[in-house]
Amino acid sequence: MNTNQINVRAEFNIEKGKIEEFKKLIQDMSRMVENNEPDTINYQFYLNRSETKCMVHETYTNSESTLAHVTGGASKTILPKIFIISKLIRLDVYGNPSEQLQKVIASFDSQTFNLFTGFSR
Repeated sequence: MNTNQINVRAEFNIEKGKIEEFKKLIQDMSRMVENNEPDTINYQFYLNRSETKCMVHETYTNSESTLAHVTGGASKTILPKIFIISKLIRLDVYGNPSEQLQKVIASFDSQTFNLFTGFSR
């Protein structure tokens, strides 16, 4: 079990009439992260059937790669546009984030869950 990995789960409510714009932005963001953030292990967006909510699942190799994402190009250029047409309603962080990462995620009114037990294959 890699105890350095950081997992993030974010939930967004999408503004009515903005789903097509939202889809384009998250596709652009996903491509940019995939091409520029090699320590991002998992980065997936899930839409509910009515396309009014989006769940994002992210996995980073460690706190440093999570911070690199937060300060990276996609988060600086595309994420602000996403925040205009949707609302972040929940942000959960799983793992043992560094002090620096804890300070950053605290600004999002997030909840942190420290790893207790379990395994990953």
